[in-house]
Amino acid sequence: MSPPPRAPRPRVAVTLAGVGGWVDAVGFLTLFGLFTAHLSGNTARLGVELGQGEVSTALTYAVPIVVFFAAVAAGAWFVAARHPRGPLTPLLGVEAVLVTAFMVVGTVLRDAGDLTPRSAAYYLLAVTAVAAMGLQTASLHHVADVSVHTTFITGMVTGFAQEVVAAARHDRDAARRARIHGGLVAAYIVGAVSGSALETPWRLWSLAVPVAVLVTLTVAMRRAAPGRLSDAR
Repeated sequence: MSPPPRAPRPRVAVTLAGVGGWVDAVGFLTLFGLFTAHLSGNTARLGVELGQGEVSTALTYAVPIVVFFAAVAAGAWFVAARHPRGPLTPLLGVEAVLVTAFMVVGTVLRDAGDLTPRSAAYYLLAVTAVAAMGLQTASLHHVADVSVHTTFITGMVTGFAQEVVAAARHDRDAARRARIHGGLVAAYIVGAVSGSALETPWRLWSLAVPVAVLVTLTVAMRRAAPGRLSDAR
């Protein structure tokens, strides 16, 4: 029996948080204010639109929520079927393909003038981008014995604050956990700022950067564990 794969290092989670922030920012600018990487904003908008009786507008937020749920469920099933801690690289590979599709197809549809709110093009792109972020969310939950989320930043801000307080109360391991949570929050912000800045001159082609990061990370992790699906389950 082969030994269990090594757990991912914090820098893997930090890198993925940057990818999440980048895709979320570009998706927000492209899809008329839709968040592709987290659901709090979309859920609030869904409630607002339903409360105002705008059912057709509410649907533009309801569909991504359902898709995100389905993508996380599919990713969680795949993780559980392969290993309790999950094979990371196959999911990242699929995520890279989905983000690439969002970039290429989105560019074609936007240039053709087909991308408008509540259009078929909108739903196609929303499903693609949200599914990519859902798979990333399902792929990684722990690094260095610390619970992490690379798209759910509210939880990371909360954890960061709690660990800072615990460190101040002389919890010896809290400072390490705080660095990980703080690094995730910072990476997400840097990714969002970078994606937003490059979206103006590059438009959807700005997503080539997170795609390149995902491909590089996937290849590097596979090379680090020859003969295995991943060294980062």
